[in-house]
Amino acid sequence: MHIKEVCLEGFKSYATRTLVPGFDPYFNAITGLNGSGKSNILDSICFVLGITNLQQVRASNLQELVYKQGQAGITKATVSVVFDNSDRSRSPLGYEECSEITVTRQIVVGGRNKYLINGHVAQPSRVQNLFHSVQLNVNNPHFLIMQGRITKVLNMKPPEILSMLEEAAGTRMYETKKDAALKTLEKKQGKVDEINKLLDHEILPALEKLKSERMQYMKWSNGNADLDRLKRFCIAYEYVQAEKVRDNAVVGVDEMKSKICEIGNDVESMNVEVQEMETRVGKLTVEKDATMGGEVKGLSDKVDAIARDLVKETSVLKNRQDDLTTEINNAEKIGKSIEELKQSEKDRISAVKSAEDGAADLKRRMEELAKTLENLEKEQQGVVAGKSSGNEEKCLEDQLGDAKVAVGRVESEVEQLKTKIKHSEKELKENKTKLSLKHNEAVEAEKQLKIRQKDLENVETGLKSLSYEEGQMESLEKDRTVELEAVHKIKEEIRNISSSLGNIEFSYRDPVNNFDRSKVKGVVAKLIKVKDSSTMTALEVCAGGKLYNVVLDTENTGKQLLQNGDLRRRMTFIPLNKIQSYPVPPNIQRDAANLVGKGNAEVALSLVNYDNELQSAMEYVFGSTFVCKTIEAAREVAFNQKVRTTSVTLGGDIYQPSGLLTGGSRKGGGDLLRQLHALVEAESDLTLHQKRLSEIEAKISEILPLYRKYNDLKKQLELKSNELSLFQSRVEQNEHHKLSETVKRIEQELAVAKSAVSEKEAVYKECVTEVATLEKSIYDHANNRERILKNLEKKIKAVKTQMQSASKDLKGHKNEREKLIMEVEAVKQEQASLEHQLVSFQKQISLLTSEVDELKTKVTSLKDEHSQAQSELNAARTKVNDCDSQISSILKDQQKLKNEIGEKTLERKKLENEVKRMETERKDCSLKVDKLIEKNSWITAEKQLFGRSGSDYDFASRDPHKTRDEFEKLQTEQAGMTSQRLSW
Repeated sequence: MHIKEVCLEGFKSYATRTLVPGFDPYFNAITGLNGSGKSNILDSICFVLGITNLQQVRASNLQELVYKQGQAGITKATVSVVFDNSDRSRSPLGYEECSEITVTRQIVVGGRNKYLINGHVAQPSRVQNLFHSVQLNVNNPHFLIMQGRITKVLNMKPPEILSMLEEAAGTRMYETKKDAALKTLEKKQGKVDEINKLLDHEILPALEKLKSERMQYMKWSNGNADLDRLKRFCIAYEYVQAEKVRDNAVVGVDEMKSKICEIGNDVESMNVEVQEMETRVGKLTVEKDATMGGEVKGLSDKVDAIARDLVKETSVLKNRQDDLTTEINNAEKIGKSIEELKQSEKDRISAVKSAEDGAADLKRRMEELAKTLENLEKEQQGVVAGKSSGNEEKCLEDQLGDAKVAVGRVESEVEQLKTKIKHSEKELKENKTKLSLKHNEAVEAEKQLKIRQKDLENVETGLKSLSYEEGQMESLEKDRTVELEAVHKIKEEIRNISSSLGNIEFSYRDPVNNFDRSKVKGVVAKLIKVKDSSTMTALEVCAGGKLYNVVLDTENTGKQLLQNGDLRRRMTFIPLNKIQSYPVPPNIQRDAANLVGKGNAEVALSLVNYDNELQSAMEYVFGSTFVCKTIEAAREVAFNQKVRTTSVTLGGDIYQPSGLLTGGSRKGGGDLLRQLHALVEAESDLTLHQKRLSEIEAKISEILPLYRKYNDLKKQLELKSNELSLFQSRVEQNEHHKLSETVKRIEQELAVAKSAVSEKEAVYKECVTEVATLEKSIYDHANNRERILKNLEKKIKAVKTQMQSASKDLKGHKNEREKLIMEVEAVKQEQASLEHQLVSFQKQISLLTSEVDELKTKVTSLKDEHSQAQSELNAARTKVNDCDSQISSILKDQQKLKNEIGEKTLERKKLENEVKRMETERKDCSLKVDKLIEKNSWITAEKQLFGRSGSDYDFASRDPHKTRDEFEKLQTEQAGMTSQRLSW
């Protein structure tokens, strides 16, 4: 799909309908003169493609795209782009059957903005999907690559390249749809969560309460019947039990008497067994003394002999180790000497290099002396040739001729300058005469100029006297604009955050006139400030739905709000005077800290800041739960027997002492507290910027009069300055000013000419002097030629002497270099000798090392042999100890039998006392049976039911003691239920 033609009407510079055909499928270029509307064609294509960044098409709003913004009678702009859709394989989705696709976009000044596809009105999203399906997205930052952005595209990072590939592949459209669908799902999920929260916190608790009340009523009604039945059962049980005790007392007394006889027989047998144990102890003592003494002594002597050998070998090993250490130290000293020799070798090599450098310096000096000698010889040849110096190219006679020519030239230049001075003096005199005639006119102009300058100075003085600096108001205006933008941006942020925090907004109407709103403290979530942002998720889980509760001063305030507060939704109130909290005791906090470490488990209440008057409410919300840094710490705190307190991890997982664990994915966990934190920071920023804005506006209102006065004076200064400059230009153009300028120019030329005459006269004198000097030199040269030659010969001889001395020094440096080279060779030989010694020491060290290793092996074997002998000695001693322990165990058993004899004697006495007690109890039960028959006549009538299977009085299938406890417990519960029903 490619563009075939573009039709513009009322778009930017195209007032009338303009058709642009002839687009190539592969490459297009638009050319034309400046201002002919080339860029507007590209802007029109971007306009149809749905560009949102209008700066790319050089406009701030859509109205600017209309021809002259609608002021020329054209109120709408229409652009149609015809696409060739003949290639069905690259056709947009849903348009495969259309050979051409025409997309039109039209805007009306102050009104509509619509799209048309093939003449039918379409939504913008449909147009965007059409272009996205063929990889056209004008809002992609890299769709238009403007001048200067090529390098930026070449240096793009992988995510940006991926974005371009997604645009080219056409998958960006589906990513956008996916994001929109995810946002819709998130909104729906929020609604579902809100409904589930309403069901969990309001409907289900009410149903549970009604079910519990019904169960209590049914339990009370059933308890009345059970109470009567159990009461009759308890009385019957007492009757039957009393008869049983009475009938069985005689049999029990006989049994106990027989048991007393058995205990007497057992005591006699135990005494016989004690005598036998004493005999065994004597035999074991004699056997230990006879057989085990000699064996222990022999093993002890063997251990001592091995220990002596071990000490001897250990001392030998120590001596060999000392020798080894000495050899190692000697080897180290030789190594240090080798290092010193290496350093000495380096020093001598550097000395050789220094000697070579000195020889090079001497060589350069000899070259300089040779050059000097050559110059002197040239000068000698020049004198011989008749020149004043060997460096000059001309002889003295030629120099004299040149000097006389220069004298003639300077003399003619002086005459010309004198003629010019004479002419200038005459012209100057004439212009001064004319200037004196125009003096009055010049005085008047000067007077007017001073008046205007004084007016200008007065304005400048008034401007400087103002306590206002230039640009101060503009700076304040700029600051005010910045602060206004910041305030607007922060307010927008606060509105966005507040819109997502609608659940914690508590609005109400005053229930009574003159209602004190300070009684309503606010929603819990807004009354706290989290100390550490990492604990927000855990704190939100700890509080749960209590974050949305409202804190009040008393329950009366809550009643008033419920009745007359016009509340928009159901609310839960926390009255500070009635709320009961159960915070974690300090001793449990200490136990938790000792269990998992200080800082790993903290009470949720300690992680938030709040006002002191809200202490009881905050203890109710946060005081009964620990916040732990790790899952292990949370598990320890929840399940340890000393602590057993509900704990929450930083990720929001709950561990309860009952064993219930709650956790898993918490998408957006802690968002409520984070948003509240962001809201508080935004409000504080808003207050700060509003304060700055008010300060800036106060400053602006303060300096506004000065600013206006400053602007007035500045305008006056500009007017005065312009007036002064105009007057000065007029003055400069009058006759007097022109004459004065001419006079000044002539005076300057005259001064320059006089100065040039003086300079030329000085040059003339120098040239005359030079002629005289040359004439004298020619005369002297003829007389002093021999003397000059002698002086030059002396200098040449001195230079040659210096060259010989330098040659001798150069030879000395060469000899010193050779000597140093020989010393370097000697050092190398000494180093080789020391290295040979080092090798011999290393061999000795290796021998000593092997000998030390053998001694260590021998010492180790002796230690093993000593350990084995010691273990045999310990085994013998263990046998002796076993014999002693056997004797002591027999003695313990003997003492145990004696204790049992005492216990049996005591038991016999107890049984005799029990016989007496049972006889007394039998008499008491007989009396009790008679009394129960007298009080409850129904017992004899129903006595036949006792023991019948399935009867209420079947003691074989019921525990009478348990029934008695059940009866007392049921009696207490019935009393409580009766009082509760009365309260209902």
